[in-house]
Amino acid sequence: MKRPLIITLFCVAAWLWLFIMFPSIFSPETKKISLLLPSLYGIIIALQFIGLVGIWHMKKWGLEWFIILLFIKNLIDNFVTNNSEASVNFELPLSFIVWLVSSILIAAFFYKKMSKGF
Repeated sequence: MKRPLIITLFCVAAWLWLFIMFPSIFSPETKKISLLLPSLYGIIIALQFIGLVGIWHMKKWGLEWFIILLFIKNLIDNFVTNNSEASVNFELPLSFIVWLVSSILIAAFFYKKMSKGF
């Protein structure tokens, strides 16, 4: 099946977003928070990249991985941000909302057309 233009645009934009996020793995602020946080962010970004490759090849698992990892990264960011405070404030950053809404739109229109296998 030919890949729709909207999926091509989504994947290219998401790859650019991941490349912009990549230096945050090595930032001093990330290393100050926790010793394991940079490696955890690295794993999440690598798996999101793999999920985008799956979306690029019109695979259902790619879209599922991308959405799940988007939630995991947001949960980790909220936990790290609110770790020092007594109350827990769950925040939804604009980037999370944009990627979630666009992923849901892709799922709504193209999920049935995507193949199941690897």
